[in-house]
Amino acid sequence: MKNVIRYGRITLELLLLLVVMTYLVIPMLPAKADPADAFQSEWVLIRDTADEDGADFATVYDLTLKGNFANKDSATVANGGPYQISPRAGVSNRWMFTICAKNYDVGSDNTIDNTFSFNLIGWAKNNGMLQVIAEGDCILGTQAVIVYPDSGTAFDALVDETAVVYTHGGASTERFTVTNEGFAGTVAGMLVYVTGTNITSGYYAITTATDPNNIVCSNIAASGDSTNATVQSNPAFWADTISLDETTKWTSTINGAAAASGNEGVLAVLNADGSISAGEVASIVVDLSGIEWIQWVIYDALPAPTTEAGDVTVYGRKF
Repeated sequence: MKNVIRYGRITLELLLLLVVMTYLVIPMLPAKADPADAFQSEWVLIRDTADEDGADFATVYDLTLKGNFANKDSATVANGGPYQISPRAGVSNRWMFTICAKNYDVGSDNTIDNTFSFNLIGWAKNNGMLQVIAEGDCILGTQAVIVYPDSGTAFDALVDETAVVYTHGGASTERFTVTNEGFAGTVAGMLVYVTGTNITSGYYAITTATDPNNIVCSNIAASGDSTNATVQSNPAFWADTISLDETTKWTSTINGAAAASGNEGVLAVLNADGSISAGEVASIVVDLSGIEWIQWVIYDALPAPTTEAGDVTVYGRKF
């Protein structure tokens, strides 16, 4: 009996020792790298794909008449309306925004550079006044939208055709032909990326798209016909240039120290100095502390083939 008690006491002492060691060891283990909140690990849809909200900002929001929270756009995010960022006490409310849109036309230099303008506005709680946070212009770059960053379905390639027959000739006979109606959905003004024998690879604008088997492009750099041309088109691209018209809308300094000094401010544009490499993506980083609702108002963007972009989409994430 004594042995049983002694062994039971030893077992209990070992258990107590194990518990003590567990408490001593656990604090020494690396902390789990969970994000401060869910937004730090994902992109969220801030403005769903839509064309311009109006011809200019004043058309959408006349600040002398409808600037307060009660008069904010009643549309949902799915229709380009406001987004509730729901700040949490003690959690940083600095956000990064990235924008993509459809490019329907190429410039005279045959580049992907459709443009649009924006205002980022916000409200602080119910019945608050509308505050203009940033306004500026965007230019689309060359990185095509392959997948949406929020894991949603992206634009599929509108055209991805091989073994295309190319007929070299004058401006009206630079024709590409398929037999499977692979050019369905294209319109005059859209651009395609072309490669093939006797053709200088590059983006070329569609001048005529009368049926799904034939398109005519302009200014094709080629030395002759081709039977193995590849024609591709993805109309959606990320913006690679963002310029702010007003840098005083929201402070870009902290305690008087400029961002250029290494003390990054609460309003900064990344990858937008006009000299970035092809394919890079521009973004805006802004501290929205004190703001509960935001909205991206898009203008100078049209769905028709022009030098203006269409179908603009905005994504954001905690930064």
